[in-house]
Amino acid sequence: MSDFTYEAKDRKEVLETYEWDNVWIEQANNTEADRALYIGDSISCGTRRVATEMSGETVLFDGFGTSKAVDNPYLCESIALFIRQLPKLQVILFNNGLHGFHLSDDTAYAGDYEKIVRFLTESYPATPVYIVLTTDVGDTERSERVKVRNGAAKAIAEKYGLPVIDLFRVSVEHKDLLSADGVHFTAEGYEKLAEEILKTLKNKD
Repeated sequence: MSDFTYEAKDRKEVLETYEWDNVWIEQANNTEADRALYIGDSISCGTRRVATEMSGETVLFDGFGTSKAVDNPYLCESIALFIRQLPKLQVILFNNGLHGFHLSDDTAYAGDYEKIVRFLTESYPATPVYIVLTTDVGDTERSERVKVRNGAAKAIAEKYGLPVIDLFRVSVEHKDLLSADGVHFTAEGYEKLAEEILKTLKNKD
């Protein structure tokens, strides 16, 4: 996944060395198909494409992938601008955990994460929001931080009554499908993640 960046070392700066957004509207002229908006990081970008294919294009996954951390003052504004361009908004999948490691995990991160969740639920009250847990990484210290962040995400999901898609569990079960960088996944790995997402969405009723 050389198209994206991941800061392997913790930094004190609010912004990473490289900041990026990757936005994608799948089959933009198709207003009839079911759609899901996946807001996340580079993992979401890789998974989104595969999920659309694995659904047989019965669900089109639009994507807002970004390096913006949950404390980035432009994150909500950027999401809102993108959503205004979508042909339909039926489901939102939200993940943000592999960026912004300048934030303490159980306080600053949790507080800013909740602000984004509140923004999504209040701005789009008719749209179901799913919390997507952050995938595991090969670095042991970072892996422990991801666990703390996922704990915060699950607590916030429970507080707001939101369903959770546990991609962390899937990534641990299929750790052999991590790519050489220890962060992104092989093609088969993205299939496993997409499979979990599709299964959860299918069972939403």
